[in-house]
Amino acid sequence: MNKLLKLALLLALAVGSIAVYSYAQEAPQTATNHILKGTYINNGNFNGSIPAAKYTAIDPQLTVSCPGASGTCTIEADMWVDFGLGPNSFNITTICLVVDGVQTSGCPFETAETPYDGSHVHSSTSQPVSGLARGTHTVQTFAYAAQGAFIEYYATNYRVYKP
Repeated sequence: MNKLLKLALLLALAVGSIAVYSYAQEAPQTATNHILKGTYINNGNFNGSIPAAKYTAIDPQLTVSCPGASGTCTIEADMWVDFGLGPNSFNITTICLVVDGVQTSGCPFETAETPYDGSHVHSSTSQPVSGLARGTHTVQTFAYAAQGAFIEYYATNYRVYKP
């Protein structure tokens, strides 16, 4: 009985080790260490309305640099927008990062809804774009409100990273 118990324990250990090894081989890579190469801070008072169902630039376009002699970079934007004075409830809003004139994949996702009572909501999102070639790129924050909205203040921190 003692030999059978030892054999069963050894077999269980071998099967468990194979399962752990297989899982470790299949587990996706979730993050890459990036080195910060530059930060561009852009904020101000927009103090104006944006039209219904139209992506509208709310900050000046900036040119940022992807440094280095080779490789790619990642640009990430943390964006905050103060939406308000919506015409009624369920006025969906979105904030978008546009790099070199192209919206990021995170753009079409709702970030907030304007309150029906005319008060303000502070909406935020963070959107990265990876695999950009070295050299200069333009970045800009756009806002969208399904039924139009007033924007008082915006703040965007653009960061450039090298993988």
